[in-house]
Amino acid sequence: MPMEIEAALRDPRVLWTEDVLRFADTDAIGHINNTTFSVLCESGRVHLLETRINPTLPTGVFFVIARLAIDFRAELHYPGAVRTGTWIARIGRSSLVFEQMIMSEGRLAATSEAVCVLMDGATRRPVAFPEEPRRAIEALLRAPDV
Repeated sequence: MPMEIEAALRDPRVLWTEDVLRFADTDAIGHINNTTFSVLCESGRVHLLETRINPTLPTGVFFVIARLAIDFRAELHYPGAVRTGTWIARIGRSSLVFEQMIMSEGRLAATSEAVCVLMDGATRRPVAFPEEPRRAIEALLRAPDV
């Protein structure tokens, strides 16, 4: 197993989310459709946000996704299960960069990078992180070169 994967498995800043692959996730070729990978990424991001960041946010703000890039490394098949590791690689004034890896049966199936922006519900514009959420996020920060 590559060092990057081993390090992520041991790192407490990486949150692992488990999902089951469904028959409905397959395509005409017989493997898991590429669109399902984005759903798996979303599952990991939402899990991290809901458990570690959103509780620190003031009311009236929310995250939106601004960018998602996925690098497909291996096929996935039904039946199966996956684990998605999610961490925060960078923090900006109002944005977070998430990095992720999707694992199945001990192998890397995909990596991804996503940018999410904190938005004000009333103005629908980006808003800077308040102090408490910024501290919580900084404690979770895992540099991209780790």
